[in-house]
Amino acid sequence: MKNLTKVAAAGLLSLNFASYASAESGVLNDAGFSLEGIEVPAVAVAADSGAGQVPDVDLFRYFGYGQELKAVELEQANKSFKGVADVIVSVDLASIKNAYLKPNITFTTGAGTKVYVSGTKAANCPDGGNSCADKEKFFLVLTTDKGQSFFVRAMEILNWGIFMSGSKTVTIDGEKFVVKVQANASTPENSKLEIKGPRGMALSTSLKAVGDAVAAKGVNVQLSKTYKLAYGNEIVQGPQGAKFTEKMLVLMIPFPVVDASTYYIFDASDIKPAGAAFPSFEKGYGFKLQNGKLDVYRI
Repeated sequence: MKNLTKVAAAGLLSLNFASYASAESGVLNDAGFSLEGIEVPAVAVAADSGAGQVPDVDLFRYFGYGQELKAVELEQANKSFKGVADVIVSVDLASIKNAYLKPNITFTTGAGTKVYVSGTKAANCPDGGNSCADKEKFFLVLTTDKGQSFFVRAMEILNWGIFMSGSKTVTIDGEKFVVKVQANASTPENSKLEIKGPRGMALSTSLKAVGDAVAAKGVNVQLSKTYKLAYGNEIVQGPQGAKFTEKMLVLMIPFPVVDASTYYIFDASDIKPAGAAFPSFEKGYGFKLQNGKLDVYRI
């Protein structure tokens, strides 16, 4: 089936967006968290009920599958690379750093705090390793306009007939908000995200709507096809939950794409001022990162 796939980002879009070097605290706050938030564990959320055994269906495939790419420095690459010939897009990465954390899917606490709801995937598995299904990496991220980030592991909040019954409680401004996903196995993107607070339903929306809103925060890049470019901190998880790292990622998300599409993950530290190419991504294009500005160009 054809559906728009959005990230982390990502990571997204990965996202899977998603997976994310230090920056000034003002930029971090604008992105929805602070340096302090990166250095300490994320705010804990309490489990309300345990998850049961679920059939092997990836209900979060709408957010895509991330592929990490290896860079080739242009100065070490094939002599046919001539350098910058035609800049396609220049992006001030600070201006879009972790922008996916603040899409237009929101609710408000009784104290007036605005809470943004986004989706992304961690770089690893719940046990800290890498041997798990992709669905085990997916998180909802609740980011307040005060700079707090709450991570909610999606597989723990699924409600699916007799198979699963789960939820998480997040406390914001002293109020308890219960987060659930009502699964739709036949059309996973139509699964419902529900957040109930002390005054009733604070938010009810589909996973598709969350994915679309996250992708909307990316920058359009036209190569052989259209991508959304996102930039943000890597997220890792372990037995104690999820947290941001200082590793920064660039995500390229095909847009629009079919269900269960692949999006591409670049380690920002691999993109040098002299330029880098990613042959397994798109041939004939280079990336240059200098003084916070990312250039994508033909080579």
